[in-house]
Amino acid sequence: MLRALKNLFDDQPPRALPGHERRHLLLAVASLFHEVTRVDFADSEAERAAAERALADLFGLSLPDASVLLGEGRERARQLTSYFAPVSVVKRDLPLPERVRLIEHMWRIAHVDGRLDSHEDHYVRKIAHLLYVPNTQSMLARNRARGMPGP
Repeated sequence: MLRALKNLFDDQPPRALPGHERRHLLLAVASLFHEVTRVDFADSEAERAAAERALADLFGLSLPDASVLLGEGRERARQLTSYFAPVSVVKRDLPLPERVRLIEHMWRIAHVDGRLDSHEDHYVRKIAHLLYVPNTQSMLARNRARGMPGP
């Protein structure tokens, strides 16, 4: 019975967000994506481009708009002292299926250069944990991002 109630709430469609709340969500996700690009201490144009494509895919943005948003996310990420603020916004505004998609995009960004740095792996797993994405779903998302078949 509890599982049925949980599934009922998990399957709720995303609620329409007012303009300012949507903006907070966009910046929160952009700052998390920016962190994936920099956590391995290597500046990669491929990772930046993957982050822009991820923003465009998740939010239906054009690539130029996604590029501007990622730049704003970089500035926001420089001011972060913890991941509490962006994670709280994402947890509040995105249902679980969308959070799983977000984690899958983070894995894609981390893998785009052909290797997964241990810092990238730790960061994406940490954010998945903070977003209450079950480990199984996070690992399935990682496999999809790497092009591996699921179970």
